[in-house]
Amino acid sequence: MKGRLSSIVLLTLVLSRTALAQMQSPMREGNWEVTMKMSMPGMGMEMPPMKQTSCVTAAMIKDPQASVPKGPGGSDCRVSDYKFTSNTATYTMVCSKPTPMTAVGEMKYSGTDAYTGVITVDSGGQKMSMAYDAKRVGDCPK
Repeated sequence: MKGRLSSIVLLTLVLSRTALAQMQSPMREGNWEVTMKMSMPGMGMEMPPMKQTSCVTAAMIKDPQASVPKGPGGSDCRVSDYKFTSNTATYTMVCSKPTPMTAVGEMKYSGTDAYTGVITVDSGGQKMSMAYDAKRVGDCPK
């Protein structure tokens, strides 16, 4: 269960950045820090926030699906139903492997250097939600 949960969290974290970079995104290239807080119904304890910093390049923004790393067993996740209105992006993401799951996300941009969002995931009846708070922290390291 713990390994499956870790896989879901990692995959969702990576793919959320991919979904954000699609189409008309105001997101700009640079080094981004994303803080993610996960919650699962029925879980007796609160999980601490996770923080990840990654370099988002112009190429990733232009073709985000190409930048998705392939994990063990290969991932076949696809983003669909992407809509961008005003400062809000919504989308659905479906994966059949390595762990079958469906995620529905909404991200709200604050200009070009920050966003907040929520992704709700259903993986084999196991539900969780992840709240994101992200900001551009500078240029990518050289």
